[in-house]
Amino acid sequence: MLRAARPVKTRSARPTIGPNDHGRLMTLEEFERAREEPGYIYELIDGVLTVSPTPKPWHEWWVKIVQQALEDYARRNPCEINFVATTCEVVIPARPGPTRPQPDVAAYRDFPDPPPDDWDDVCPLIVVEVISERREQKDVTRNRHLYWMAGGIAESWIIDPREDVRRPTLIALVRRSGTPRWQERVITFGKSHRSPTLPRFSLNLRRAKRK
Repeated sequence: MLRAARPVKTRSARPTIGPNDHGRLMTLEEFERAREEPGYIYELIDGVLTVSPTPKPWHEWWVKIVQQALEDYARRNPCEINFVATTCEVVIPARPGPTRPQPDVAAYRDFPDPPPDDWDDVCPLIVVEVISERREQKDVTRNRHLYWMAGGIAESWIIDPREDVRRPTLIALVRRSGTPRWQERVITFGKSHRSPTLPRFSLNLRRAKRK
């Protein structure tokens, strides 16, 4: 007697998200499961999908310069910084929905080895955004507020190349105990930002560019 064949169990296909999904409500599970159409940056903010175009070459140029400056410092001072990331999420608590902005650069202190399974388990000490003309509001306004809500972030640096991509301004936002908002300092190109968080670290974009 022939037995009926057992049904084959198949996994449901992973959905693909793209620019047309900008503004779509999503759960964290849906967001993490989805495939991403290449050429865009995807973030979940208050449970809403935001889709941004890939930055232009000058944006990546300054990202690399700041990343290298932090990595050089980390090699000399592993107790202050032991991990620098350019692909990460910052988990923001106490929001209406899951909120995970993605800084251009993030520097961590006491990053675990081996690394955690999820970004929920770590928070950067310093985050960096390079303003993109196509994502200006996100870099200047939205993330300034969100990063303040992540209490572990001591400094947020904003590289502003809008007037001159070769000579950008550095906006340093510093968290001070007992203050309700960032303390802001604007550093013109060629001047140095001496970090109150990282001993013996200063960032001068002119000097860093020459290295």
